[in-house]
Amino acid sequence: MFHLKESTLTPQVYLRPKESVHVPFKYQTFICGHTFPIQDTKSLKASRSPQMAQKHLSNTIHAKSIKVLFRGEDRKPLAICQVDVEPTPHVVDQTFRFYQPELTFLKKAIRLPAAWDDTADGSATLHVRCSDPNVICHTTNLTPGEPQDVFLKVPGSPSPQIRKFFITIFTDPWLASPAQIWQVYVHYLQRMDLSCVCGTLSWHSLVLHGTQAIRRVKCYTSHPLELQVDPGEVFALPAQGVQDVCVGLRALRPGSRFFYLNVVDVDTRQLVASWLLCITCRQPVISKAFEISVPVDGGKGSNKKISFTNPYSSSRVFNLRTDRPDLLQFKEEQFQIGGGELYTIGLRFAPSQNPGMEEILVFINDKQDKNEDTYCVRVQYR
Repeated sequence: MFHLKESTLTPQVYLRPKESVHVPFKYQTFICGHTFPIQDTKSLKASRSPQMAQKHLSNTIHAKSIKVLFRGEDRKPLAICQVDVEPTPHVVDQTFRFYQPELTFLKKAIRLPAAWDDTADGSATLHVRCSDPNVICHTTNLTPGEPQDVFLKVPGSPSPQIRKFFITIFTDPWLASPAQIWQVYVHYLQRMDLSCVCGTLSWHSLVLHGTQAIRRVKCYTSHPLELQVDPGEVFALPAQGVQDVCVGLRALRPGSRFFYLNVVDVDTRQLVASWLLCITCRQPVISKAFEISVPVDGGKGSNKKISFTNPYSSSRVFNLRTDRPDLLQFKEEQFQIGGGELYTIGLRFAPSQNPGMEEILVFINDKQDKNEDTYCVRVQYR
């Protein structure tokens, strides 16, 4: 139907006198909410569609006007067509949310399910496009039956910025019909590495910088049972000032984990600062081990007792903690005994409906919550 000049890619069509032809248009873009130009009020007044003007005023979707010119052989315009493009929100199939230390690249491989081999011979070729031009996104062609991965490389940003983009997956080589659309969020946080002993409370200091205006902020943690924050209530963050935030860490399980700490403006609900706490927890030395049998019955717990001797010659105060507060409670979480005296620790086990064995650690800490002894209680539910 169309012919292309050798020197240019402009399509040409030859028409007889009084002949009419239907010209198809194809509009496709993978940029979404990143580089759309913000049009001024003059362009809004020039728009003939009130719905389009309303879209111009929206902060979520920006409409666009494109002029298509039909020229004759003498390069003079014969007709001018204005195409109003009004983008609509995506139908998102999956949402991914990643947490990354600030100013570092995020490299991620997302595996697709085997059901994507939907062609007759199972050799579907995938094509991926990303809405953010700064994100590298690609896939590799593998043999039929092999799992397919979508590889991402996202540049870093300062904390607490959040990068949002869309990934469109096609199974046809013409990129005409999306097979799936993914929405990806990358949260950039300040990283801090912390090391601790399981069951021991250790305090660390974080520096919170103020913004241009005074704010009323509050700290929120992802693991409130293991991570304490001081101040824990709403406090005033001075403008251009510095505020110390103390973090009390008492990890209940050994190993490496990630905790999150967010500072939020309570008035505007705006994220002021965010930390990624990389926790490395070591298991303490177990001084004693006990084996206890607990009957499996309908809703009744069991009471047991174990003994502890004060190794000091003077009177001391001790605190009791456990790594499984859902299974074990203490009759007294704090007690004081004299030097060399024997104390009986009362244990209350929660009822269980299933037989099996659980290992529960009992941490005996001093008044400052530093670990003195650790007991391992092997509970056999029968």
